[in-house]
Amino acid sequence: LSKESLTIIFPNKRAALKLRTELINSKFETNIWLPQILSIQEAMCSWSGIQLLDNIDIIFELIKILNNTRKNISNDIYGLASQMLKDFDEIDQYAVNAKNLFQNTKDAKEIELNFNENYEIDKKYIEFFSSLNDYYESLRKVLLENNTGYYGLISRYIYELGQDKLNDIIGNKKIIFAGFKKKKKTEEGIIVR
Repeated sequence: LSKESLTIIFPNKRAALKLRTELINSKFETNIWLPQILSIQEAMCSWSGIQLLDNIDIIFELIKILNNTRKNISNDIYGLASQMLKDFDEIDQYAVNAKNLFQNTKDAKEIELNFNENYEIDKKYIEFFSSLNDYYESLRKVLLENNTGYYGLISRYIYELGQDKLNDIIGNKKIIFAGFKKKKKTEEGIIVR
């Protein structure tokens, strides 16, 4: 095998670095080419062509979106945006239908809040939960326009590619996924292809 034809993918960078270090320090009788050794995040970014942004950059992008609504959503907008990003990332990593999830969440919140006597606070909660899908879609749109994203967005992008497109991206490489115990739905869907 040539060095370009084998890729070993690990769940994290630490495991990839450990194998790379072990292979470099091994004594082989002849010279060998090391295979490409990547973390799953590095592989997803490489295959998608989408740059993985730091969470802080994405949070500030989400804060801009929240501020554009001109609604006083929270006194702790950074904390809110941070939690929203975590939720959006999980939604994408598990390939959940976001619109349905947010609608169900809003409906459940309406039922819960109808038993509360503070109508104005209830109204703000309902407005916020009604807008979650818009925030989610707006963030994804802005990030994808800039060819950037968070890990869930990137892995979902690859997961939703057709088999032919994924084969075109990967080419003739042999890929070994090593050390995966727990996988998100998007990762599992890519690995089993």
